[in-house]
Amino acid sequence: MFGVVRRFGASQALRVVAPRSTPARWTPQLLKWQPSTIRSPAIGRSFQTFPALREAAAAAKAETDDVSQQDLITEFTDLQKSGLIDQKIIQNITHPNRMGLKTMTDVQSQTINQMLQGDDILGQAKTGTGKTLAFLVPTMQNILSDPTFTRARVGRYRNGNQAGADDIRALVISPTRELAEQIAAEAMKVSANTGLIVQTAVGGTQKRFGLQKIQRDGCHLLVGTPGRLKDIFSDRRNGVSAPKLNTLILDEADRLLDQGFAAEIQEIMALLPDPYKVDRQTLMLSATVPREVMAMVKRTMKPDFKFIKTIREDEAPTHLRVPQKAVFMSGLENAIPTVLDIAKEYQARQVQDENLRPFKAIVYFNSTAAVSLAANVFSDLQTSFEDRRSPLGRMQMIEIHSRLTQAQRTYSANGFRKAREAILFSSDVTARGMDFPDVTHVIQVGIPRDAETYIHRLGRTARANKTGEGWLLVHDGESDYYRKMLGQIPIQTDSTSFPVAREDVSAGLTPGSSIAQVKGAMAEISPVTREAAWRAMLGDAVRNFSNRREAVFSLNQMATQGFALEEPPTISPLTAKNLGLDRVRNINVAGGGRRFDGPGRDHDRNFGRSPARGRGGFDRRGGGHGGFNDRRPSSRKNWGDVEGGFNDDIESTFDRPFKRGNRRSSYGRRDDYF
Repeated sequence: MFGVVRRFGASQALRVVAPRSTPARWTPQLLKWQPSTIRSPAIGRSFQTFPALREAAAAAKAETDDVSQQDLITEFTDLQKSGLIDQKIIQNITHPNRMGLKTMTDVQSQTINQMLQGDDILGQAKTGTGKTLAFLVPTMQNILSDPTFTRARVGRYRNGNQAGADDIRALVISPTRELAEQIAAEAMKVSANTGLIVQTAVGGTQKRFGLQKIQRDGCHLLVGTPGRLKDIFSDRRNGVSAPKLNTLILDEADRLLDQGFAAEIQEIMALLPDPYKVDRQTLMLSATVPREVMAMVKRTMKPDFKFIKTIREDEAPTHLRVPQKAVFMSGLENAIPTVLDIAKEYQARQVQDENLRPFKAIVYFNSTAAVSLAANVFSDLQTSFEDRRSPLGRMQMIEIHSRLTQAQRTYSANGFRKAREAILFSSDVTARGMDFPDVTHVIQVGIPRDAETYIHRLGRTARANKTGEGWLLVHDGESDYYRKMLGQIPIQTDSTSFPVAREDVSAGLTPGSSIAQVKGAMAEISPVTREAAWRAMLGDAVRNFSNRREAVFSLNQMATQGFALEEPPTISPLTAKNLGLDRVRNINVAGGGRRFDGPGRDHDRNFGRSPARGRGGFDRRGGGHGGFNDRRPSSRKNWGDVEGGFNDDIESTFDRPFKRGNRRSSYGRRDDYF
């Protein structure tokens, strides 16, 4: 159901306006806003699950038969015919040589007219439903309709453009650089030939160059990330200001606040004109409406704001309608060969079925170092075979993560969007809000930090009413954590499709097999890159494995058999202590007098069983019972909260104090998003 929630004055009555009844759409309804009866929701809980809103929705639905009918506008050209949107904007959207869109999505048809009225709006919409265009079109139209606005001379930005750095009319705040660049690119397409100038302000780029561009060309609509926007607006000497600001947009509001940007957003708004003196419209778009978003709504929006819900109650969310399968592996070293086999298997199916779309996958890892290593391995597979034939044909290999420069990240994102057949190796910088067309597969290597991250990663496929599939690669030792973290999501276990997940990579290799190909490519990668990826896996392994001795064994196997290293890399004593591994045998601690000896001769994975089968577990010399002593002080139970643990690929990541409940830890360095 699509709903609009509004606070009414004493003289206003509840009015419900329903569109023409059609089976493909749902009825927009105006619901009375009753904040005093709404309980604080849990993070990620849908707004419509609140008891007060359910009751209001039911009451409003009962009255729909007694009200007048109003047709919804569903074609972009009808917006022009109705005199709502400028002709040039509609031409940019509908022209086949430009954006080539004709029919609006449900989100666009339900929200554009509401936003044109100038009300503050909290919109709940899933990503991939066209919400960016939904808020850009009315925002640009409101700018063009402003009597104080003068269109810049198209093609003559340097001289006499009649636009300045102090003419910002709309500001869009985005949580990530990639999403900001994506919004700006779409805004430039919509505003072409209108005289409306779009600029960006994101971290990772040269600040001086960006400022000079705004100062030289002027700006009407600015899209940026919180850190860079605060930096720009707080320096009054650069001349960038927004005295005539009429629209403020917070895109992906739930992620902005979850990432800890609430303080920066408040500081930015303090630098903008007083809304009591310069009236402005505030639009807040969010996939979920947790209590943090509602707190921001109360601080930033007018009391009569509207809540627009563009998610149908009868529409299954992505994680319930996309086929998902989990593949359990006998070793961490089986992960990359399994990814290769997934691609090969799909290409084999394409030969039999010409209707299958080209293979276009996003492979997610929990650390930037692992992303970089996998991308290097697959790139080497494309170029280094003796017969010069890649196992994946001419498929493009692309990587994107926070350690790349912004120019590199933008180039990678644009390249993947345009690619017909490609694999994108990514960290979580693309997990939310990013729109990549025609993604057939989302493959997640290792268990993500939480169920929400899993769901948002999965949401990169099956977009725009297309099909897709999700794969999760899990080690046997992570099964308990897997059930705890993702047990409520309908993921099927697949134990037959990819035997490579269970193969012993240390055994004799079949020429041409995925394991042989990956091991050959891995040997060509710099040892520094391989060691960095191994160290980045420490935090995940300690968190996910129910037995730390098994985690150590698996990591060591990964180092020697998967990453082709002579022995597991060393870690500092402080790292071992912080991770609770200082009392676990076989950790290669720098200066600790320990070395990697491999599993017991007659022991293999029978961790520390009877002396006859290898005392001391991994210590071939039989170093005594309890070789894998798992004792650790209770104060170290918070190893999962080590700052930067998931996204830092340097050992010193773990040489820091524990920070309990630190949200920033999940994404590594917080300024990666500035």
